[in-house]
Amino acid sequence: MITLGYKTKFDSITRAAAAIGIGLVMVFGGNAPTNVVKIIAILLVLAGVASLIYGLIKSKENGVYQLLLVNAGLDLALGLLLFFNPQWIVGVIVYAIGIILILLGGLQLLVLAGAMSLLGAGFSSLILSICAIVGGAFLLFNPFAINVMSVIAGCFLLVYGVAEIISMFKMSKAKEEFEIRRTAAATNPNAPEIGTSDLTDAKEVSYEKVDEQEYQEDLD
Repeated sequence: MITLGYKTKFDSITRAAAAIGIGLVMVFGGNAPTNVVKIIAILLVLAGVASLIYGLIKSKENGVYQLLLVNAGLDLALGLLLFFNPQWIVGVIVYAIGIILILLGGLQLLVLAGAMSLLGAGFSSLILSICAIVGGAFLLFNPFAINVMSVIAGCFLLVYGVAEIISMFKMSKAKEEFEIRRTAAATNPNAPEIGTSDLTDAKEVSYEKVDEQEYQEDLD
């Protein structure tokens, strides 16, 4: 079962909270593109600080320590540059949101498809994820002014955030169902699979043609 991006509820909650928060800023905030860039910059700085602290804790593991330090340095540098120079990316923020919606919406569809095979969920479970992907594709064409596109991007981010929360609950149920079935299979490994029959005890039978006249004489 595919659990990419859904191994823990924290991953889903983080994505949903970020999408809903940025979506609300895009819809209701003034000068939305600049504010969104600053929010992203702050998140990068926080991620860099977290990587730095974790790297110091894991300082005994040389490979992990060096990798985390490099990651922390890149996050901090990029976050600070974007925060103090948001105009660098304001012009492409709508395109960036469109690409992110397509990628994350596609991930949702992939995961939900696996969950549906276990839970038997209907097609309606996929509607919001499909809307997020369609919205992302729409944003890439950017047919309206930047202010209008900012509001539209915020609406699609809100849709994705809600879809992410729904996906989180469905994925949790699917993982529980998967564990139940795997445990049942482990406790009874000899049980035949559904839709199959156990023919190991079947024996071959030889048939011999009997002449009716001889058979009648034997009876007499």
